Amino acid sequence: MPKLKLGVAFYALAALLGAWQIVRAVRHEGEWQESHGWVHGAMVAVLVLTVGLLAVGAVTRWGLISDGGPWICENGWIVLIVLAAVAFGLALLQDGGETFPVGPVVFLPHFIRKLQENYYAGQQEASAAKRPATPESVE
Repeated sequence: MPKLKLGVAFYALAALLGAWQIVRAVRHEGEWQESHGWVHGAMVAVLVLTVGLLAVGAVTRWGLISDGGPWICENGWIVLIVLAAVAFGLALLQDGGETFPVGPVVFLPHFIRKLQENYYAGQQEASAAKRPATPESVE
């Protein structure tokens, strides 16, 4: 399977946004001011795991939903969904706390996979259009 190109930027951007959210959570800024105790620690751990998973998708250039590569690159999207579900549950325990992994991050691997498929389909179509047409046999 060809390596991701544009998808790496999406994974890296999501990982950077997650890292920024981790810093805010550790410093108790913004929506994290009221968060304390074991729920806060568990939420920070989920954020760290999510950012690490997204960073793996960017660094390995296989993404988190590929047909080859390491196990985490083939099944990382499942782990990402589980982490998002855990974060959603913790947010409910936290009395209205907002979390980074819940929401659009769950759909990121499928979006990048579709983006990659469309890119390579367009690339093949363009290369087929450049080839000269073969003359048909005349009878």
